[in-house]
Amino acid sequence: MRTIKLAHAAPFSGIPKINLASVFGASPCKPFLLRIPVTGERPIRYGAENLPAGLTLQDNIITGAVENAGTYEVIFTAENTLGKTEKKITFEIAENHVLVTPLLGFTTWNAFAQHVTQEDVISSAHNLAKHGITEYGYRYVNLDSGWQYQYGGPFDAIQPNPKFPDMKAMTDEIHTLGLKCGIYSTPMLTAWGCPDEYESVPGCTQGEADIRFASTNGGIGVIRKEKNNADQWEAWGFDYLKYDWSVTDPVNAELMRSELMRRNRDFGFCVTTHALPEYTDYWMNYTNSHRDNADTLGHWSNLLEIYRSSFGRSEKMKKGHYFDLDMLDVGQSVFKDREDFLSEDEMIVAYSLRAFLNSPIQLSAVLDEISEFELDLYCNEEIIAINQDAAFAPSLLIFRQDTKDSMLHIYEKELQDGTYAYAFFNFGEKEESCTSLLDKTSTLRDLWAKENLGTAKEFPLTLPKHTVRIVKSEKKIRKICLA
Repeated sequence: MRTIKLAHAAPFSGIPKINLASVFGASPCKPFLLRIPVTGERPIRYGAENLPAGLTLQDNIITGAVENAGTYEVIFTAENTLGKTEKKITFEIAENHVLVTPLLGFTTWNAFAQHVTQEDVISSAHNLAKHGITEYGYRYVNLDSGWQYQYGGPFDAIQPNPKFPDMKAMTDEIHTLGLKCGIYSTPMLTAWGCPDEYESVPGCTQGEADIRFASTNGGIGVIRKEKNNADQWEAWGFDYLKYDWSVTDPVNAELMRSELMRRNRDFGFCVTTHALPEYTDYWMNYTNSHRDNADTLGHWSNLLEIYRSSFGRSEKMKKGHYFDLDMLDVGQSVFKDREDFLSEDEMIVAYSLRAFLNSPIQLSAVLDEISEFELDLYCNEEIIAINQDAAFAPSLLIFRQDTKDSMLHIYEKELQDGTYAYAFFNFGEKEESCTSLLDKTSTLRDLWAKENLGTAKEFPLTLPKHTVRIVKSEKKIRKICLA
């Protein structure tokens, strides 16, 4: 039984609301694509004032290419029969300046694993739009492993297996929705996630193993094929790469990154799986996100293991560079039949961790039919706004109690509007009670419930085990007292 109260998501009801981060980045002279996410009753009329030269707005999708680098203040409007709203968005146009806020999107692995098909990817993109999930800012549809077959084609690059008959047609269709497309690969000779019908599938190197690198999956080959594959991904129309190997090192990351940056398309760049902390300076300056944790597996102990990987890491992240807590293990995924699959409260905790710790948020569940709970979980614009906040402030662990049965962790994040967000996580095995003492009388709001809690100098709270409350406050908490 769920104890955390969730507000009901209604993406196609009410007056318009623009759910876009207040800063958006792209490169000059490269294809620009942005779907304006707006909730509200349809039909909606969209407008954009002060668009940079080279861009055009058609319905709710902006395309083109910005001619000159610079900073542009664009005013978006959205109007329906119930009202009109506007929001100012700063376009930062600079070389390879993408994903300045954490990625929001979908990825295929937990939904389809190695059995993924081209139709799965396309239908997932359409379902994001059909259910209104795109109207909360989700804009990447990322293909994980399972697409590869063998080398060939015009660039002598990895070619798709027969389940992907036309990669270019797939990305074109997704782009018509205003969404971007990601792909998966590895520098290892053999990729993880091989489809059942093949003995192995290739990565971005060939030949004998290079003795400088780990021997995982046969090692990393001495014949470098980064350029070949980057050329192929550009030709297909991809916008993002998940590059996956262990141990994840800056040498192989840079060989691929430098090729992607030379393309005539913007590429987001994520490295996984074990990006070691001694290379944090590289990850922070040359990737959009990096991972150093296990894959999500849909149970509580795995969630805690992934959470612990963030200690000392997530608070160091900065604008455009984030620590990745991996894709979400919620919804109708490959784990749905596990007896110890996450409860609804635990799924809310899983989502809250990504949102509050500035991690990318990637849904990874079958979206053909989704429950009311799933929609409410995915589509809370006030929670997502914490993740996308343009102050780019770290989430700081301001209170921690760990004993045999107790694991109460409280985080603080300063927001662009000068207010503060607080996440109260009870990871322990017993109920916890605490009272937060504020600097001054403050207006408080429960963000998951989207309810005002009144004005007070003290905020008492009781948390059942494996739950979370996320609260926004005008004033800063100065002290936390346990009951």
